[in-house]
Amino acid sequence: MENDLIEIVQLVGKDSLSEDQKATLEVAKLIKDEFLQQNAFSEYDYNCPLPKTIGMMKCIVTYYEQCNKILLESQMTEKKISMALIEESFATTVIQKLKEMKFIPPTNSARDIMRELDILAELIENEFRKLLHG
Repeated sequence: MENDLIEIVQLVGKDSLSEDQKATLEVAKLIKDEFLQQNAFSEYDYNCPLPKTIGMMKCIVTYYEQCNKILLESQMTEKKISMALIEESFATTVIQKLKEMKFIPPTNSARDIMRELDILAELIENEFRKLLHG
């Protein structure tokens, strides 16, 4: 899907995409750059225990679902929300934390890793709630 969207962007520009397609493109970039890309020589990335893998994907999926939910819900209100607004609002909070979650040391206990990533998933949901209602 990402390749199809990239092809459209190259042909007619990013503005031609719908807001949910823009969300898909941004989340695909997050998955590719922050989740799949690893550095075997770093102390945080040489190994990724299963709880960390699951927790990271949970956070990315939560972000994607919240993007789609808020984009859809805001279309029925006076306050229209776009992916550009989401990215601008969350650049230094949610998006930055999603990019930093790979730095959680794999040597941390499974419980600590899961707790930290569960907190991040909750933060994502809360920030989207604030954006829609606040």
